[in-house]
Amino acid sequence: MSEYQYIYFAAVDKPLNDKQLEYMRHQSTRAEVTRWQFTNEYHYGDFHGNSLEMMRRGYDVHLHYANYGVRKLLFRLPLGLPIDAKQFKAYAMEYSIEWKKDKRGKGGVLSIQPECDAGFYSEDYFDFDRMVTHLPKIREGLMAGDTRVLYLGWLACNWGEESIEPPVPAGLGKLPPELDELVDFYELDRDLLAAAYEQSPKLHGQSTREPDVDDWLANQSSETLRVLMRRVLQDDAAAVRAESLAAMRDQSGKDTWPANNSSRTLEELRVLANAKANQRKKREQATEERKLEKRLARIRKDPSAAIADAEKLIQSRSTDNYFKAARLLAELRDAVGGEEGSRIADQAAKKIAKKYPTLSYVKRAFKEEGLNYR
Repeated sequence: MSEYQYIYFAAVDKPLNDKQLEYMRHQSTRAEVTRWQFTNEYHYGDFHGNSLEMMRRGYDVHLHYANYGVRKLLFRLPLGLPIDAKQFKAYAMEYSIEWKKDKRGKGGVLSIQPECDAGFYSEDYFDFDRMVTHLPKIREGLMAGDTRVLYLGWLACNWGEESIEPPVPAGLGKLPPELDELVDFYELDRDLLAAAYEQSPKLHGQSTREPDVDDWLANQSSETLRVLMRRVLQDDAAAVRAESLAAMRDQSGKDTWPANNSSRTLEELRVLANAKANQRKKREQATEERKLEKRLARIRKDPSAAIADAEKLIQSRSTDNYFKAARLLAELRDAVGGEEGSRIADQAAKKIAKKYPTLSYVKRAFKEEGLNYR
């Protein structure tokens, strides 16, 4: 497979000014650059722009995908991380999960980049349009204090079996669409998430996520509110919103996001995930067996209907449907059972093969199901 890279940056809070836009245009001669987005694709060559500086100079989210193992995300957080430095240390990993603090102020850039070789991730096409649509919402969750992003990043980046699991955030059992997309982006094992969920506290509504706006407003002086409104009207709304939400959280005196401390190692987590995978497969197998028995009972009651349905599938001229038709005739054979079942199914296969002699995939499908169509 040939090399492929996709580069994406986006401004979320406000568009780039002229000076910022000029800087972005110097980062690549072939990229599509606007005040809101920067995109480029590479089939040969590489991106040589300064990603970190581009985030500090105006863009708020960044995705770098390469089919040889690169799946990097950057998030610009103007008011800092949702947790303090000591808490972040439990999730941080050198070169993989890092906080690049600005030289001045509280802001910085969160980087999530698993170290993976070519072939680690699936080679199937990934829907970038869907993923980049979710990036602003992921960033918004981080700014609101949601530490699930950090935990999912830790799962995606960690290879040390003896590593101690960081605090397990609330709400891992039912992820919002943007975090569900993040799970798919990093191809995280759903059974591993189920194992993690055992230590995850419940998330009760939105009360743990959103501070009481009315209560906070009631405690502000008229002069403070006047200054805030003036900044909003002067096109500083994004900064005002971020600062106000941070102030509300500080006033509440509550932790940003509920979490449970854990003493499990990554190895123990994987063992639990394997056990859950086995349980899930048994449940799925039992469900499939029940469904099959219902189908066989229905076919047994009216074999001619099954034969008619198989022929309809053949008439669709779809390769997938050819194999579905063959499976249906095989189930007919099993439903009726014995020599009679084989006779009815083979007879139906012969009739179809004679009617459609040029459809070689039909014959292949019949052969795979053990049907005698000659």
